[in-house]
Amino acid sequence: MTQKLYLSLCFFFLLWSAQAQISLTRNDFTVSSNRADTILTQGMQRKGFQLPKGGNNQFWDYSSLQDSAVSPARFVTSVIDPWLVPLDFPNSTGVYSATYTFGPFRVTNNYQFERYAEDGYSIQGTIFAGGRFPLRSFTGFATDSVVLFTKVDNYTNNPLYYYKFPLTATSKQTWSYRNVINFQLTVALVGLTRAPGQVVTNEFKRDSTIGWGTLRMRNPKGGSALDFAVLLVETAELSRDSFYLSGGPAPGLLLGALGLQQNAVRRNTTYNFYGARFATSILSAALRNDTLARVTRSINAVRGLVTDLPDVKELSVQSKLYPNPSPGAFYLEFDKTEAADWDVLIYNAQGQMVALERISAPSGPVKQQIQLKPTLSNGTYFYHLLDQRSLIRSSGTFVLAKSE
Repeated sequence: MTQKLYLSLCFFFLLWSAQAQISLTRNDFTVSSNRADTILTQGMQRKGFQLPKGGNNQFWDYSSLQDSAVSPARFVTSVIDPWLVPLDFPNSTGVYSATYTFGPFRVTNNYQFERYAEDGYSIQGTIFAGGRFPLRSFTGFATDSVVLFTKVDNYTNNPLYYYKFPLTATSKQTWSYRNVINFQLTVALVGLTRAPGQVVTNEFKRDSTIGWGTLRMRNPKGGSALDFAVLLVETAELSRDSFYLSGGPAPGLLLGALGLQQNAVRRNTTYNFYGARFATSILSAALRNDTLARVTRSINAVRGLVTDLPDVKELSVQSKLYPNPSPGAFYLEFDKTEAADWDVLIYNAQGQMVALERISAPSGPVKQQIQLKPTLSNGTYFYHLLDQRSLIRSSGTFVLAKSE
């Protein structure tokens, strides 16, 4: 073997070894599948941000990137009790609420069922709530309205994966789906009475690892910058909305009045740096129609009954829960120190979140009534009172003692 060939083989082995080391499995992500986490992400300043370039053994230096003035965003994972999993989605482990926008109207209380498992993170299905929305402010007639119909989409047999495990330097996947929402439209001025219509969204999504190497980030606590071995994953999404009314394309004039556009195309691209020991991506940058929309960094999750945030100081407030033991409903009294929404998170003895109550009240004394689900078993439960930044402001225990 010549020296040149020997050196080439050594270089190939070193390159292959470095690439093989960055392989992420389910155990590398700290988000829990069986208890609630509060995942925090901090917005970063977008000015001067350079989009990452792919490639092998790259060095991405974002140590000069500064946090924005916006408070950390909060996402509470919602764990489903095995006994409460809907029959439509038997493999789901979590459920999250989502908002759908139809022109000027927002449809809330939609649910997306997901699964975080050994094979990957996937969408199992969705439930669309629908609703009736008056058009009087647009047409001047009180009877005019648009009705969006409820529907269930089930992907159990063919889940839509955010990513699959192991996540490696060669990971790549694509999926596409067609989402159809049926509606009825009544506009007296143009002779429409419960005219049938459809919103058809065709979406294509591609996830691919486009690089691996070292990510350098500023240390939030000061001192030397932090280096992480990471994979760079690019997610490209392309979607098109088409509107139909009474069997044909919806009139452009009618769509324009509602702020809608026929065959509107949306292009979204997201770059995520994934590394071990984080709940989600370490750094994320998202483009909406080729414009940089957000840059965020991950903060460790607040998990179960303790916090994993070593730099968070508890700002306690006194809270009073009564009656205790509780027959299934109770009051929680405390002094709210700010006008922003707070949350009450309730856990069972196994650390699973069983209830989340949003408290929208001005600052000052608060007396909040909380009604527990009738399916909960008697026993000891824990609660956390969280502010808008997901800081634990008060904690306590109570006993659920329902009469037989």
